[in-house]
Amino acid sequence: MAIQRILLVEDDPDIQKMASLALRHTAGAEVFVACDGASALRQAREKAPDVVLLDVMLPDMDGYEVCRRLKADPATRAIPVIFLSARAQQKEIEQGLGLGAAGYLVKPFDPMTLASEIERLVKG
Repeated sequence: MAIQRILLVEDDPDIQKMASLALRHTAGAEVFVACDGASALRQAREKAPDVVLLDVMLPDMDGYEVCRRLKADPATRAIPVIFLSARAQQKEIEQGLGLGAAGYLVKPFDPMTLASEIERLVKG
């Protein structure tokens, strides 16, 4: 499955811009951006992305809670979730994977390889 539609959930405008440009340029993906958990949950239902790229630290609810809700909702549970976070401790990575995430990428990331890393994690 080629990844064509990505929901990027990130509250930092600079990271939003860099990741969006990289994914559009290197993968030709359509990127939707949400800057908080509530918007992420709504857009995941409305836009049915191929993957959700999810920051852990968000203003209204953390990324772990967003992932938990996505996986609990029949309309979104099959969408792969990949965490993209500055939190890189093993327990945090295990927490994300334990919630059903397909992977966990650590910031800072290489914009030129971001799309291929996402593809690799989704394909498992």
